[in-house]
Amino acid sequence: MFGLFTKRHNRININGDSIFIDNQKANIGKPVELETVFKLTVPTPEIKVFENQNLVHTFRIDTLQTNKDLTGQFLHSSIKVLLNSAVMIDGIISQSDKTFSKWTDNDYEAVRLQPFFLSDKNYNNIQLKGKGLFERGLHFSGTVTPTGVRNICICESCNLSFTIQHFHSGFSELQYFYSTDCKETLIVPSCSIEDLPTQLQETVDKSILQSIESKLPRPSNNEGTFKYYNSFKCPHCLTPYIDFEKHNEIRPTEYYGNTYINQKPKAWTD
Repeated sequence: MFGLFTKRHNRININGDSIFIDNQKANIGKPVELETVFKLTVPTPEIKVFENQNLVHTFRIDTLQTNKDLTGQFLHSSIKVLLNSAVMIDGIISQSDKTFSKWTDNDYEAVRLQPFFLSDKNYNNIQLKGKGLFERGLHFSGTVTPTGVRNICICESCNLSFTIQHFHSGFSELQYFYSTDCKETLIVPSCSIEDLPTQLQETVDKSILQSIESKLPRPSNNEGTFKYYNSFKCPHCLTPYIDFEKHNEIRPTEYYGNTYINQKPKAWTD
């Protein structure tokens, strides 16, 4: 799936579509950053990440409808292993192996792979189950993630990857609601419904919320409902990925609304 770009480092070894991270002996807790360029040789490539010789995650690079075939293109990547054993991988897709677009360019297309911890800090992976995108390291407070960056997430239940796109609901002055099956994301302008919760609102009155939700339309498939605390789910097994039902407290601070790749939010109409 990838060209024969091979790059070796004393802790990170790149071989084809695979990233091998040595996490033994003196390398445990040793921070490192490696920049490399992957040549993509199939329409929908995958990146495999190994800890030592054990496959940890497979990240499928699902494609945009505007760029359906990545064959012959390049992924300019940054691979970081932090002092706390967290692994962070970002990449920018380009037609060239030498240059890539800036985030302000119209053709900017980037991927952010879900960060994870190596086995010596695996308890952190367990604690992150069901948490939001900020805690997972897919967004950062005080830094706006460009809309040209799509996140590739890993479901903790089925271990399959899926790709999501986002919008900043705070800047847009709107609220979002996921459908029960998470196949749709409803967006409602803040001025459309009285007492609609705003982003970062510390206290949400559930009795008022129930009244608000009664005014929302049904999902297009007429199954389930749109609710403020509906979880964002894995599309493969429908396990809650951002589990708002279990973690009500994180909902006000998750001000990026999400859709699965190539889907648009459903707009509120009075």
